[in-house]
Amino acid sequence: MNALRKSSQSGFTVIELVVVAVILAIAGALIFIQINNLKIANQDDTRKTAINAMYYALEEVYYKKHTAYPATLTSATLPSVDPTLFTDPDGFTLGKDALSQAELQSLIDSGNTSADVQQRLAAISAGKSPNYHYDGTDCDTLGNCKSYTLSADLIGEGQYIKKSRIH
Repeated sequence: MNALRKSSQSGFTVIELVVVAVILAIAGALIFIQINNLKIANQDDTRKTAINAMYYALEEVYYKKHTAYPATLTSATLPSVDPTLFTDPDGFTLGKDALSQAELQSLIDSGNTSADVQQRLAAISAGKSPNYHYDGTDCDTLGNCKSYTLSADLIGEGQYIKKSRIH
């Protein structure tokens, strides 16, 4: 009669626990990947927004006033654009010289420990370079150009490029 008696123990088997752990690990990995993809898409959207703002300011404001494009592009050239848009997510500012790692480190060593300098040093140390590029073409000696190319290096896509309109 003891041989026919069923065990009345309750609980999970080791196999059931392993299956649940594997499912949770896969779900965690998928969530991590999705969050990373959302961060990349957000950074790319930030870059596109900045390039579009500069592009429309160049076309609708600067060109109409000067009938030419500038040879170099800075926040002073386009005062109608929010100056923060000229700085990419890695801390590089369009129109400013990209300082080397040694130059940035010397700024920090001399007491200039602004967040901007530290962010650029971290980006250069990670092998990053400026994301925004402006190239004026067919420029005369006064710095007036007939055309330009404005671009941003994106993470999740290729390069985002805006070219001057043909006037």
